[in-house]
Amino acid sequence: MSSINPANPPRPALIATDKTGFAYTTTRIRWPVIVTKIIDALFQVCHALDDDEKRTEGKAIISSIGALKYGMERDKPLTPIADDSNPDIATWNNIYNTYFSSSTWYTAPWLFTECYLYRRIYTYFARSTYWNTYDPFCQQKEAAFKASQVAMLALAERIDELISSEGLRLDHRIVFHELVQISLWGNASDLSLLSTLDPRELGKLQSTGAEELEKIEKNILRNDIDLFWHRIKDSKGSRIDFVLDNAGFELYADLIFADWLIQSGYASSVHFHAKPIPWFVSDTTPTDFYNLLSALTSNLLNQPSQSLITKLAQRWQGYVDSNIWIVKADYFWVSPYAYWHLPEQKELFDDIKQAASVVFKGDLNFRKLVYDCKWDFTTPFEEAIGPMATEEGVPSVVTLRTSKADVIVGLPKGTAERLYAVEDDWLYSGKYAIVEFSRGTK
Repeated sequence: MSSINPANPPRPALIATDKTGFAYTTTRIRWPVIVTKIIDALFQVCHALDDDEKRTEGKAIISSIGALKYGMERDKPLTPIADDSNPDIATWNNIYNTYFSSSTWYTAPWLFTECYLYRRIYTYFARSTYWNTYDPFCQQKEAAFKASQVAMLALAERIDELISSEGLRLDHRIVFHELVQISLWGNASDLSLLSTLDPRELGKLQSTGAEELEKIEKNILRNDIDLFWHRIKDSKGSRIDFVLDNAGFELYADLIFADWLIQSGYASSVHFHAKPIPWFVSDTTPTDFYNLLSALTSNLLNQPSQSLITKLAQRWQGYVDSNIWIVKADYFWVSPYAYWHLPEQKELFDDIKQAASVVFKGDLNFRKLVYDCKWDFTTPFEEAIGPMATEEGVPSVVTLRTSKADVIVGLPKGTAERLYAVEDDWLYSGKYAIVEFSRGTK
C-alpha cells in the first residue's frame, strides 16, 4: 500500500498524453467548453449587476479563469493552489509538491488534473469578497432541474403507490431491482424507465421475474443487483450510506430509493455524502440537497401530482429533521486521492464503517474506487478497489455507474470484445452501466 500513491496507481494511470484515450479528448475538447460556459455565465451575471465593486471583482475572476483556460489549452506547467483558507489546501499542495511540481496538464494523471481543474476554479471564488458563496454551475443545475420536472412528478406518482399498503405487499426484490436502476441511470429524459415502477407492471414481473428483468437490464454489463439485494435484506434495519453524484433528477431518484428503503424497513437511517464545494459541474453539494427539498414544495407544475410531490418533500424534510437522513460533506471527497486512501482518513473511515452498505454513485466515484488506471476489463471488482474490499471493518461497497470514461472492471470474458466490434465508444458513451458489489469484511 505504501508504494501506491497519486503518481503511482496500481496499474498505469489514464493520462492525456495518450491520444487514443478519453483523457485526451476530455482535456483537449471537453474542459475548454466547460470553462467557457463558466466564463459566459459569470459575464452575464456581472453585466446585470448594479454593484460596481462586485462587478469589478467578478470581471477579475473571469480574467483569472481565462488565464487558467489559456494555460490548460497550451499544456503549461501546473502550479500550487492559492490559499483560500479552506481545510484541504495543505493536502492539495502537499500532493502537488510531492508528486506533480514538474507536471503539466497533459503529463499528470487524468484523475489528478481533472480534480485540480475544479479545485482551481473554486479557489478564485473562495478568495473573493463578493463571490465566495457563488456556485459557478448554478445556472446549468437550474436548467437541468427545470427540464426534469415532468419526470419528477411522474416518479412521485409511482413511489406513492409503491409505499402504500398495497404497494408494500409487492415482491420487494422486483421493486428493489427497479429502484436501483432508476438510481443508476438517473436520466430524466428517459421516461421509459419510469413505466417499470407502476405496481401493475411490477405485478406482471412477479410471474415471469428473471426473464423480464434480464430484458430490462440488458445494458448493465456487470449486474450485481441481486448480491446487493441479499445484503440489504440480510442487514435489514441498518444504516445505508450514499456517496452522491449529480444534483437534480439523479439526486431526486436517489432520494426516492432511500425513501423506499426507510418505508420498507430495510434501512433505519440513510447518510448522504455530498461535495463541500461546487464540483464537476453537477455534483451535489449540501446546498443542492436542501434546495431540492425546498423546490419540491413549491408549485412545480399545475398538475394533480403536485400534491403528491409536496407530500413527498414534507416526508423527506421530516427525515432530515429527525436525523433519519443525515447530509455530510467531507473535503476528502474533493481531494485528488483515489478511494484506496479512504482508510487513511481515520475520522471519515470510522464513520463509513458504521454503515452496512455504502453506495457509490456515478462515474467519478467509480474512477476513484478503482484508482482510474488501466485495469484489465475482467479484473474482479474486489481486486480493483483494493483496501475498500479488504480493510478491517469495511462495509459492503456497491457502485452504480453509467460508463463515461475508459476504465472498467468486473466484465465477463468476451464482453469488451463483443462491444468493440460494434461500438468504438462504448466505454464512455453513457449507454452502458455496471452495478458491482463487494461484500466487505464486517
